[in-house]
Amino acid sequence: IRDAVNRTYFDARLDVDICWGKASRGNRRSIRLGSYSFDERLIRIHPLLDQAVVPPYVVVAVVHHEMLHCALGARKQGGRRMVHTPEFRKREREYRFFDRSVAWEKEHLADLLKNRLRPGVPSA
Repeated sequence: IRDAVNRTYFDARLDVDICWGKASRGNRRSIRLGSYSFDERLIRIHPLLDQAVVPPYVVVAVVHHEMLHCALGARKQGGRRMVHTPEFRKREREYRFFDRSVAWEKEHLADLLKNRLRPGVPSA
């Protein structure tokens, strides 16, 4: 996925590693589907996304989002690190299935938070 996203959206310019993150336990109020470490140049994807019921376009959206962090970096403003800038949001929407993946996440977020996604739950 990383290599395909790199070719399609970043002209194969990014040098970044990717791995599954560690699972957390218990009920949550929020979930971080992915993260990017600027120091390690490493993307971590939440292991809850490693389920057959999660559509591939959702995982690709998360990878694309994190790769944008690598490509665009962070900007300092008033002592704060700004990562989700207007340019970032514009580029994020360039992902072909952006709207579809956002809609899927909204529909299934509660189930992800409770780790209740099952094969019987529609994924499309």
